[in-house]
Formats: sequence, structure tokens, C-alpha cells
Amino acid sequence: MNQPIRGHKFTTSQVRPGLITVGGDYWDGPHPVGHKGDYWISTENHLTGTLTSDEFLLEQDTPWFNFLMSGNEDMRVHSVSLLIKATRTNARKFAGAYPRVRLADVGDFYQIFQATGHGNEIMRRVSFNASQFVGEYGRIRVTDNATSGHINVDDFQFSDAPPQTLPLEASAVAVDANAPVWGFADLHSPPMAHLAYGGVIFWGQPDGPIDTALPWCTPAHGAGGTGIGGQNGNVLMTLFEQAGYGSGLGHLVGGYPQFDGWPKFTTTVHQQMYIDWIRRAFDGGLRLLVAHAVNNELLASQYNGNVPYDDVSAVETQIAAMKTLIANHSDWMQIAYSSSEARSIIQQNKLAIVLGVEVDSIGNWKDPSTLTPSAITTYLNHLYNDLGVRHLFPIHLTNNVFGGAAIYNDLFNVDNFYLHNDYFQVQDGSTLGFQFRLEVDPGPAIAITRVTMGYNPPDAEYQQFSQGHMNTVGLNSLGSFFIRSMMHLGMLIEIDHMSYKAAEDTLTLAEQYNYPVVSGHSSFQELTWKWQNETQSIHKCSGEQNKTPEQVQRIRNLGGIIAPIANQMDIRSVGDPLPTLAGKVPNDAAGSSKAWAQAYLYAIEKMGGRGVGIGTDTNGLAKFNGPRFGLNASYYIDGAGVDAGRDPLRAGQVAAQGNGVMYDQPILDVRHYRFEGILEGNVYDATDRDIWQGVGLYYAGLNPWTNSSIPDINGTVANFAKGLFATDAAQLELPTIFNGNTPWEQRAAFLVKTGQTPGTSDPQTVYDLYPKVLAIWNKWLAMQGNNTPLTRSYAGQRDFDINLDGVAHYGMFQDLKNVGLTATDLAPLFSSAEDYIQTWALCESRSLTL
Repeated sequence: MNQPIRGHKFTTSQVRPGLITVGGDYWDGPHPVGHKGDYWISTENHLTGTLTSDEFLLEQDTPWFNFLMSGNEDMRVHSVSLLIKATRTNARKFAGAYPRVRLADVGDFYQIFQATGHGNEIMRRVSFNASQFVGEYGRIRVTDNATSGHINVDDFQFSDAPPQTLPLEASAVAVDANAPVWGFADLHSPPMAHLAYGGVIFWGQPDGPIDTALPWCTPAHGAGGTGIGGQNGNVLMTLFEQAGYGSGLGHLVGGYPQFDGWPKFTTTVHQQMYIDWIRRAFDGGLRLLVAHAVNNELLASQYNGNVPYDDVSAVETQIAAMKTLIANHSDWMQIAYSSSEARSIIQQNKLAIVLGVEVDSIGNWKDPSTLTPSAITTYLNHLYNDLGVRHLFPIHLTNNVFGGAAIYNDLFNVDNFYLHNDYFQVQDGSTLGFQFRLEVDPGPAIAITRVTMGYNPPDAEYQQFSQGHMNTVGLNSLGSFFIRSMMHLGMLIEIDHMSYKAAEDTLTLAEQYNYPVVSGHSSFQELTWKWQNETQSIHKCSGEQNKTPEQVQRIRNLGGIIAPIANQMDIRSVGDPLPTLAGKVPNDAAGSSKAWAQAYLYAIEKMGGRGVGIGTDTNGLAKFNGPRFGLNASYYIDGAGVDAGRDPLRAGQVAAQGNGVMYDQPILDVRHYRFEGILEGNVYDATDRDIWQGVGLYYAGLNPWTNSSIPDINGTVANFAKGLFATDAAQLELPTIFNGNTPWEQRAAFLVKTGQTPGTSDPQTVYDLYPKVLAIWNKWLAMQGNNTPLTRSYAGQRDFDINLDGVAHYGMFQDLKNVGLTATDLAPLFSSAEDYIQTWALCESRSLTL
């Protein structure tokens, strides 16, 4: 029977049919069935046979016979038996009470216990009290006597007490309390961001009826997203989500039911974690979510936030709201306060929520000279015991009473100035590979703060170092005490946002106590570009936020976990630092799922195949992954600032895309907003934009020949669509002195649809338009990938499509298999909930020794 086997044998669809309700096949990889260790027994459907153990003595101290079993339920042909050797001495006691079986070459036995499978592949713990057979000699026999069906068995043992088991979902099946779980973990998202920043700039609630939770954002963001005329905020709102994906002022404001303004992949101040979208992520495989309470007092003050907006108040408010949301949806989500609770919640097929905190000034502490260890202990105990916080950032965007923050954005220096009336102090970081420098490309917001806040950083000091900047501040004595106090409570220590020195100090402290740490929304130094030689954008170069390979190794050695941030922007190919992975996933769509795949493959290799989840940072003032098709393909080549060095690569990246995500229903929403973006005037022009929308009309079944009321289209769009819908050339409009290019737009589209090419009688305009239509027509075809169709997501009048929209909301990160990751590649991701639990359990066990 080719036994034993190693690792996972079954796929998710085999083990848990119907588990994923959103379709697709990105999730259908190896699924743990609950076996222990590396090797286990799984009989084959088409083979038969028996497996009998050596003889052993049943002992008084361990009377409970137990083992793991699953598979077909048919006692006649698939079974595990406990046999007692027949002797003259026990014949009077057992004869007639138990079936007698003969084993070739070893004699007769009484079958005192028999078990079979239970109809699925997940192993259950089977137990039998054999105390009345103490002193007898026994054997265990595994039997498969059918060429259809099989059983799985593992972990045979005798114990002193009945084994602990837990119910699996609502069935009667019981599994080990420590059986591995399936599903991926998001280590970093703040669902309650609408309550942060004074409750003003971030729009939309995560729960409640969609019409009231996600209405138009005009009350907060003003007319056209400019901040003018809003009930709160001010004209500084124009700095967020500018119209045209990076140009102009303000942003589209349409919420329910239109949703033509948001959510979109570039949003930073609109809700992307509405409950339906969290549910969709759960239905797609999410099983553990670290929900962080977040805040920024600077943003609250500058955007007229509602008081109180201090960090302590923000944390209290958001955690209370998170608990309310979870209580409202307790049928499929639950807070986990321990690693064992997280495991139990997931085993019941619910989403385990871990409460976390990510703020600049923990405890509202800003002056280390007045802070005492007693105050630290008291507040940490409040977070842990009263609020239920288990995952915590000791340091966030600014220096604080515990240590230094990572330098990689000038806005954080403004934040540091606002909170502490001080600026980041820097030193040369070039020997460590850092290239990011303050004041090279500070952005327009910095110019405003110079006027409105008196922000005036020490440029002369910064210019002393011609290479990269790093923070001079590491972890101080209070910070060391804080970390040790977290360890004492068994909390998960987040090292992201720490300065290089602070992270190194924390890792050294963790190694002293053999305590794991977490990097929950990571990026990696080896995947950054080189300043000036490879990129003209300082934001794509290595800064202190990027984990060095040595830091990743230290996290791995401690049993920690890493989660590459979802939006990796524009990074280099994983094959550059790791040649064995070259070309596994083409790195030709900046900021898309292909970019995340580079970071994921890097992390998997560096972490040894375990301890890698995802950190989406949804609602965290961070843009999401861009699309691979349409006018925003490869958005992030310029999405972090104009990059003249890499900008010419965009056309090639756009052309290279294929195997998009297939959906179960065609796109229906083909309004103008969907076909505008950063590529217009670059790779595509205005005519191309109209062609994209015209082809969209065709696939949506909106025929301008028969429907004169299609919303939000112009005449050119209608002409291209008419050409595609035309059933013969005679239907096309003829040229007149009034209709300009109308007939030629229709004809070019008609020729493409019917597989023809321009003829000698066609004018030059047709020849010019034909390749444009053909290229975009082929891109639409390329979006129809080879995956099992994915169920489309809808909200109001809006439908969502990752091909054109990118990751517009939380339930859309589903392009990974299409871009080249295999089921084996994705197996660690769908084990990341288990890996997080294991890291957490290590924290808890280490805490007992401190």
C-alpha cells in the first residue's frame, strides 16, 4: 500500500467539500487531516490489505487505547481492531463474548474492539477503555478489504486517561484539541479605522445595513472630495485620493448604491472592511484576523477630529466597537484570547479574531522622565486583562518613550515633531544597505506643514549623510522593561515600525528568553531597488522598514511569523536574491498580486516553508494591490511617485498580462469610472479608454443599437460597442458630412469581432483604429483565465473584478494561482493560521518561565 506516507495527501476540496463558497481554485491545495508528525497510514482506494502490529502487553498504568482515524464508514471492510491473544487461561472469560479471529503464523485472537471511519478525511480521536484486559497480550490490526474506499490512521497509543477531544463544526466528529487547522491568517488590519483619527477623515462603517454604513462620503470629505462644504474636515482632504488616480483635486464621492467613487484599490480613507467583505474573505479561506486598534493624533488635529482623540481613548473606543461587531456575527466569528481558543474557534469553522493595538503613544505616554515601571505594568495589565489585547506594537510611526521608529517616510517626521516637538536624529545607514533619505522627496503635504505647523527639520544635519538615513535611537531601558513585561503576559510582540537599532535590540532580548516575535506587514531589503541606478523614486529604496535577511533568519530561529504586506508596490524579482526561484512568477505587473508573490516566495524560502501569512493593512491608510489589466495596470510603477527610470517599463508590463481571473458572471457595471486611470495618456490614450469601455458594454450585453439609455457613456464608446454588436457589415452606419469617425469606429470593432482585417477599400482611420481595438479585445479575452470560475462580488449597482479593479475591498485577494503560484506554493499560506497559533503558543509557554 506504499505506506506510510509523508505530509499531506488530500486537497481541501476532498477533505472539506463545500468549505469554500466563493468558487475559484486558488485555495484548493493540501489540507491537514489531523495526523501527527511526518508519517501516517492512508490506505488506497484501489488496493486491499492488512497491517498488524507486533505483540505488546496491556499495562495497568495506561489502559486507554486511542488513535486517530478517518475515511470510509464501513465496518465490514475498513476497520481498526484491538486484538487480545487467545489462551487457555482467558478462554473462559472471553470465549463467546468477543469474535475469535485467526492470524496466519501467530495464532488465534479475540477482537475486543473495532472502529471504522466516519465518512470524511479529517481524523477523529477514537478511544477505548481496555482496563479489564490489563495483563493480556494484544495486537493492533488495520484492515482494508475493499477496492473502493480507504481509511486513514495515525498516533496509536495507550494513555492513563481518556484523551481530550473537541467537536468539529456542528458534527459529532471529535478531533484532538491540538489538531492542526486550515486557513490563512491576516496579521494586520484595523476594521474600526472609522473611529480613529478623531472619527472624521476615514469614512464608512464596517457593520450595519449597507445603505447607512457606506453612504456617499460628502458629509466628511466635502464636495468632490475636496473638503469644501463638508460637516467636518477641511481643504486638506484634497491630499487624499486625488481624482484621476493621482492628479487633480479631491476624489469621487459616490458610495451606496452607486459606488463609483470607492471602494477602489487606491483608497486610503474609505471603508474596505465592510462586514460582507470580511465574510467573503472568510468564505475564501481567511481563518484568523489580527484586528488592530489604530490612531494618529496629528491627523485628528489637522482634520478637525472629534475630541477626545488621544491614543488611549481611541484604543478603548475601537476595541469596544470590535467586540460589538463580533457579537453581532457570533455565528461565524469569535474573539480568541489564547492560542488554544483560536484553535478551537477555527475547528468550529469560525473566524478567530485576535485583538491588537498599533498607536504612536501607548498609554498616552510622551515623556519618559515621568514614566515608571509600575505605570507600564498597570496599563499593560489593563490592555491584557480588561480589554483582551494580545498583539501589540511597542513602537509605531514616531519615536516614543520606549525607543526609535523606522525612518522611511517624511510624514512620520512631521508626526514626531507634532507629538514631541523634535525631529528624527539620523546617522549613516549605508553600511547596512539603507538608501532612503529624508527630504529627498517629501511630498506636497510637507510643504503645507511647514506653513501651518512650523515644521522645519534640520536639513543641514540630514545632508551630512549622502547615503541612507537610519534612526540613531534604539530600544531604551523603559523599552526593554516593556518588552519583558509583554513576554511575562505571553503577548505577541510586533517588531514592524521599529528603527533598525530598536528591532535589533528587541531581537536580542527575544533571543535571551527564546521568545518568538512577529513581523506582521513586512517588506524585504533584498527586494528593493537601488537608488538612481535602478529607480528614480527614493520610496522604492531600502529603508529601516525593510527586513534584512539576517533579521528574517533571527525571526525564523525564534519560531516567529512573518506576513508580507499585501501591496508590495514596485519591487524586484525574487529571482535576483534567490536564483532558484527566478521566473517562477513573472515580475511584470508592479503592485499587483504578482508583486506580492515575489515577496511571499522570498519569505517562504527564508523562513523554511513555515511561518508566513499575509498582512493586508486594509483600512490602514495604505493602498491595496492594483490590477493587471485596464488603465491602472502596473499602477505602482508611478504609484509611489513619478519614476522616470522605470516608467518606460510599464508598456511592456501591460502587454505581458494574461490568464486573468475567470468569474461566474460577466461584468455588468461598465460606467466611466471603471475605465479611467493612470495609464491614460501614457500606455493608453483617450481612444483606448473608450475602446475598453466599449468592449465592456459588449461583454455586459448592453447593446447601444437597442438601448439608448445606457448610463455614463459617450458617442465614441457607443460606436465601438455598436461595431462589436453588429451582426453584419450592412448594419454599420455609413459616413456622412456630420458623423465624423462614427462609421470607422464601428467598422474597426466589427472587423475585430468577426476575425477580419481591414481591406483595400477601408480608409486610414480604420487601419489606425483596428490594432487598438484588437489589442484591447485580446486583453478582455486574456482576462478569462483558466481557473475554476470565481463567484463575483456585488454591492449596490457595483460589481467587482480583480482584473480591472485590483483589490478594491477586503474580499478580493484571489489572483495568486492565476499568476503562477501552485497549490504546493500556496500550502504555507493556507497553514498560516496554524503557524500563528503555534507562535502564540510558544509565547504563552515561554511566559511561564519568566
